[in-house]
Amino acid sequence: MVVTDAEVAERLRVGIAGRWVGDDPVSAAARYAMLPPGRLMRPLLLVRSALAVGGVLDEVIPAAVGLECAHVGGLIHDDLIDQGESRRGRPAVHGVFGAETAIVTGSALFFTWFEALADSGVAAETLVEVMRVQADAGRLACRGAAMEVAMAEGVDTPVSTYLEMAHYKTAAMTSAACRTGALLGGAAPERVAALSGFGEALGMALQIRDDLAPHRQHSDMAGRRAVRRPTLPDLLAQHRAQVLVDAVHQATDLADHYLDRAHAHLAQLPDTPHRRALESWTHPGPVPAPRSNQDD
Repeated sequence: MVVTDAEVAERLRVGIAGRWVGDDPVSAAARYAMLPPGRLMRPLLLVRSALAVGGVLDEVIPAAVGLECAHVGGLIHDDLIDQGESRRGRPAVHGVFGAETAIVTGSALFFTWFEALADSGVAAETLVEVMRVQADAGRLACRGAAMEVAMAEGVDTPVSTYLEMAHYKTAAMTSAACRTGALLGGAAPERVAALSGFGEALGMALQIRDDLAPHRQHSDMAGRRAVRRPTLPDLLAQHRAQVLVDAVHQATDLADHYLDRAHAHLAQLPDTPHRRALESWTHPGPVPAPRSNQDD
């Protein structure tokens, strides 16, 4: 069955709304944080990866909903750490519901991911493997977030440490989303590896491109997160004695390299509409204007 991203997004929206129907403060805060949804990048990657290997949409939607819950839970905690005042164009959860409710809501959203997996209807051994994948990725994301905080506090940062941070903070999660979809879709090991590699390379490219945005557009940067670590072009200019414009070009080339790697991983899959939907992420066009956190 061929479905559009808009149709998948609507299924995800309905699934999200159905998990937070109570009148308690945590349910209210979760609804506020999650609806209307953001870009839904990770759940869309999960669903498309599953469908690209022959998976069933109804079986993977619950897992995709749970993954978005966990992602938003992380954003709630990020905003507390960063003292961010806004998210998705409106006050952050802690500004509306208080820090205490924000903390427990973020934690509740993490646990919802595991609850949602149980509704996927796949074999128990597959669920165990998927839980391991997601737990490993979540642990790495926490490590990456801590590294990013250290970078923002003025710790001298080699380029290699930046790339490690990008892997932990972003690429591990996009890789896990694709790997989870492949596993839930019943993919053969080589296709699981191909989709996992695609997600890893895509995540690295997207993190670098996000770093490039402030250097490509002149903006007041309103709405960006309070943590202001050095960008990759900053680090390249600092450690390799380059002028900033050359560092921007080098970072752009590195992002393009990761996009090429992502495309090469997908080339190992059969040519289907679902693979082509995934491929669209490897052709994102020009570096965007500085992105506000309303898109996460």
